[in-house]
Amino acid sequence: MSIVRPLLPVLARSLGSCSGLPLARNAHNRTCDENDSVNPNFVNRNPRNMEMLRLARKPQGWHLEASTPKYWLVLEQSQRHITGQVVHYTGTTVVSASTREWAIKQQLYSTTDVIAIENIGRILAQRCLESGITEVYTDLEKSKESSEKVRLFLSALTVGGICPKEASVISERDVHRTTWSHPALPWHVTEDEVLKEDQMKNAQ
Repeated sequence: MSIVRPLLPVLARSLGSCSGLPLARNAHNRTCDENDSVNPNFVNRNPRNMEMLRLARKPQGWHLEASTPKYWLVLEQSQRHITGQVVHYTGTTVVSASTREWAIKQQLYSTTDVIAIENIGRILAQRCLESGITEVYTDLEKSKESSEKVRLFLSALTVGGICPKEASVISERDVHRTTWSHPALPWHVTEDEVLKEDQMKNAQ
């Protein structure tokens, strides 16, 4: 304490001599340069932004056909490698993870065992989240009980934050499309109403 007390008056005088308020005021009043200006119009360049908002129209086919998922989860197993992919309904591969990648292969003892397929599920889930994909459709649930590898793969995806089921698309209510005078916009229908309708259909 004897060393700290003599320093207090010196510290008070040094703080009193600092004029920080004029500096802050001058920095606040300075004119903004070109780098500080913000564009009031924001353009989202993500080509699948409307799909993420569940507002994009997609091919529905005939009313007797099964619904078409937007993102398919595909698992390919060969004698030497394991590959997990998320395929868009247009046929393009959006996200993939495979033991053929050297960064993954060098960390694995085997490229075909249960440890490899579980890590492929974790990596694929992380890459999906980084790409903005949180829901995918998969038909691997049927073989989950009979295959330990498929069960570990789906479990790693679920733990990683990926839902193995897609939500329904928010669409218009009017079924008489020939009598449209002004087409209903999808964003005029709230998500809560669509979820209630889905619950009623599932209950029936």
